[in-house]
Amino acid sequence: MNGPAKAPVLGAAASWLGWCCPYCAAPLEERAHGLLCGAEQRWFATDRGVHRLLTEERRREILPFLELYQRGRRDAGFRAEPGLPLVSPGHPMAAHWQGRAERFRRGVALAAAILGRGPWRVLEVGAGCAWASVRLSEQGHHAVAVDVNLDPQDGLVAAERLPAGRELPRAEAEMEALPLQAGSFDLVLAADSLHYPARLLRSLVELRRVTRRGGLLLVLESPVYRRRPDGEAMVARRMEQQARRYGISFPREAQAGYLVLRELPELFRSAGWRLEVRGWPDPLRERAVDLLALLRRGRRPARLPILLARRDG
Repeated sequence: MNGPAKAPVLGAAASWLGWCCPYCAAPLEERAHGLLCGAEQRWFATDRGVHRLLTEERRREILPFLELYQRGRRDAGFRAEPGLPLVSPGHPMAAHWQGRAERFRRGVALAAAILGRGPWRVLEVGAGCAWASVRLSEQGHHAVAVDVNLDPQDGLVAAERLPAGRELPRAEAEMEALPLQAGSFDLVLAADSLHYPARLLRSLVELRRVTRRGGLLLVLESPVYRRRPDGEAMVARRMEQQARRYGISFPREAQAGYLVLRELPELFRSAGWRLEVRGWPDPLRERAVDLLALLRRGRRPARLPILLARRDG
């Protein structure tokens, strides 16, 4: 928990990674069981390998949403498993993970074509159990994972169940306010997470802040619609399902969102990124799939293109 420093000073461990105080942005010093802000003499505990760097106020604000999110993930069958995103053909979520594995492979290959072989310094935001960070670490890169989800089955704590996950630097933090030094990373990875922030422009600016010049932002698994009404229809359907399944009605502003294709170039440009959209279907295929979806479900589907953005300047 956050509060006045209570732990003994045992000497800071040398590291390339610069954690910062979420209250005053001063550099944090590593201690035996946590991190110390020398400027304010504030102590941040490390719990099961995760630095608790979310402010107390923010932790209280997001708790209701986080509890609903974790319950939904458990009901859907998500959990940390060795080998992710590769699973056996008989896995209950085999089709889901097969798609994610292919998009992850393609996304990393696109980044490598620009950044070279590395090793890279990688920040994964909204990392969940951090399987992607573990995979990148296994490839020789230096990965760091942050999320507000500490669920022991599916969140940052669950990274300990993955090979090399226990050694992975992890912190409880959100992408709108990252407790990290500026310009620290070659690559920022947002896999299944960029559609969650309520203030997306602010998040993109913050992600740019921690990325070095010429560095990249790789966005995977965020739903993108061509038309905003289709995205709103998806959110409305989810809210109905939540109310029916859990007996809880959460307001629209507490829901995970989506991205709109035509808004993306200006949104990223305003935040200082040059964006490329990869994997969007050609017009003929897009119209055919949309027509079939309208006939079956009454709404057009989301796409999951790869968004690759380079820091502009």
